[in-house]
Amino acid sequence: MKRLFGLLGRIEELTLSLTFLGLALVAVIQVFCRYALDISFTWFEEAGRYVGIFATFLGASLGVKYASHFSMDLLISSAKPRVRKALHCGIGLLCGCAMLDLAFYGFRLVVRNYNFGNTSAAMQLPMYIAYLPIPFFALIMALRFYRIAWNALRGQLQTPKTDGGGQLS
Repeated sequence: MKRLFGLLGRIEELTLSLTFLGLALVAVIQVFCRYALDISFTWFEEAGRYVGIFATFLGASLGVKYASHFSMDLLISSAKPRVRKALHCGIGLLCGCAMLDLAFYGFRLVVRNYNFGNTSAAMQLPMYIAYLPIPFFALIMALRFYRIAWNALRGQLQTPKTDGGGQLS
């Protein structure tokens, strides 16, 4: 299971890097074409919006992996080890349930858009494709939160390690 999560993490990181690189490259091309050649791509703004949704949910999933989401841990850090373990487990379970709820309703939204047959204005992309990252990455986040809860229950609390320069190792 650890290997699966490791491989998933590396795929996510590579995908997010390539997504931002591609978005930046297309933006530079769009600006060059607009101002130098007086040509504008009508689909770019729409594509940028959907790629932004994709990158947001992918980044949120990686945020769970690295425990980099905003949190207030005064109560947890000042608690006794047994209470700390219970709090980490409970928070992991609660957040996992919230992400499963988001995945469920996101999936319903995808199905509803599929049934309606809506397409986007400029690209004529089926709208259910634009909404697919929501349930997909919410499910991955739920699995990661449940893994955090399981590790807390087993007494293996993991915190991200940095190399001193702010880079995760």
